[in-house]
Amino acid sequence: MEHLVRHAVTTIRERYPEPLSLDALAQNAMVSKYHFLRVFSRVTGVTPGRFLTAVRLQEAKRLLLSTSLNVADISARVGYSSTGSFTRRFTELVGLPPTRYRQLSLAARDATPAPPRCGRCAPPAR
Repeated sequence: MEHLVRHAVTTIRERYPEPLSLDALAQNAMVSKYHFLRVFSRVTGVTPGRFLTAVRLQEAKRLLLSTSLNVADISARVGYSSTGSFTRRFTELVGLPPTRYRQLSLAARDATPAPPRCGRCAPPAR
């Protein structure tokens, strides 16, 4: 049955922007939704819905740090039909609203000093 979960995880990771329901995932695995839910939860430790949310929020965090897209565009790209729902869920699970996450993460990245250069890599002294 672990192959069933591996297939579902791959499906979720590839199709996270789409509206993926428990029914659709179970149907794709060709088992009842109740059996699918039990097996998925036992193998992964979380429900398919929580796993989907985690994948979506991980991608949202990546987009917040690597693009200049606004929160509404990011929420739509990761599969949320409502920016308010996305912001509420992001804040609940990450601990910060998306815009604040972006601000703090970028500020921390910019404030991190460059690693010291090795003696072999340093430019020659004059």
